[in-house]
Amino acid sequence: MINQIQKPLTFTVNLTQKAHQLAENFCNNHSNLQKSEQVYLNTLAIYSVNHYLQCLGFTTDWKASNSYDPIIQSFLDVADLEVINHGKLECRVVSPDAKFVYIPQEVWNARIGYIIVQLDESLETATLLGFTPRVSTEELPLNQLRKLEEFPLYLQQVTPPIDLNEWFEDVLQQGWQTLESLLNTESVGNFNLSFKDASYLQAEEIIEAVKRIEFENQSVLMLVALKPEEDEQINVRLRIYPDSENKCLPENIKLAILSDSGETLKEVTSRSIDNFIQLPSFRCNSQESFKIRLSLNGICFTESFFL
Repeated sequence: MINQIQKPLTFTVNLTQKAHQLAENFCNNHSNLQKSEQVYLNTLAIYSVNHYLQCLGFTTDWKASNSYDPIIQSFLDVADLEVINHGKLECRVVSPDAKFVYIPQEVWNARIGYIIVQLDESLETATLLGFTPRVSTEELPLNQLRKLEEFPLYLQQVTPPIDLNEWFEDVLQQGWQTLESLLNTESVGNFNLSFKDASYLQAEEIIEAVKRIEFENQSVLMLVALKPEEDEQINVRLRIYPDSENKCLPENIKLAILSDSGETLKEVTSRSIDNFIQLPSFRCNSQESFKIRLSLNGICFTESFFL
């Protein structure tokens, strides 16, 4: 019996006159020939991914993306597309004979994934080849892409990364609130002493935000404290406290910081007598990102952050 080799699932989009007109309108904003061509191809890739997502039932907002801004186009090689309630996807172009896809470092952060789009030589069709959740190299081999058929489920499970720059503008994302507002809205007596004493972390220009994390029949409070340093870095401290009705944390709750590839860099585990746990404080530079994982009894909660 001859084994049949199945080709990976792809999705092909016809590049209509509307697509080319939109690309033409964008590239006319740029006098540099190389930049104009880059913007044209990026626009066709975004158009294709936008059509694909709409077919899947996802809502997008291209106009809210950097790739829709001619000024940002001038300075960056960007092809992002905002997916409502999920975050930004990057749409990267490859030619028919390509073995690698080029992904510039300037788009390595603040992305929930990267979809690779192959344009035919006549620019009449665009084929979505696959995707990758993250990148750490400018040249990614196409044979390392995840299958496109896995993408819808992946996207359903993704939440947008937290932009910590917004916290310094007094803007907190959904589910987060300041430590001060939490203590003001709930009875202080309900909180354990260690949480009420978290104010000792406060110093000039520090930001403290709290999020309640639910685990089946119990919940905990995640505290993130930020403090700008003189060298333009941000000092980050992470703590987990019991929720208001509990004096101690659940035993064996694990708090970890992860690399972009998902590797555990540091991890701490609670004991039954712990009224809080924390990771060692660390510093972040601009354009850096990190992930936090909180797990208990096989249930995991992951949050992504970037500066």
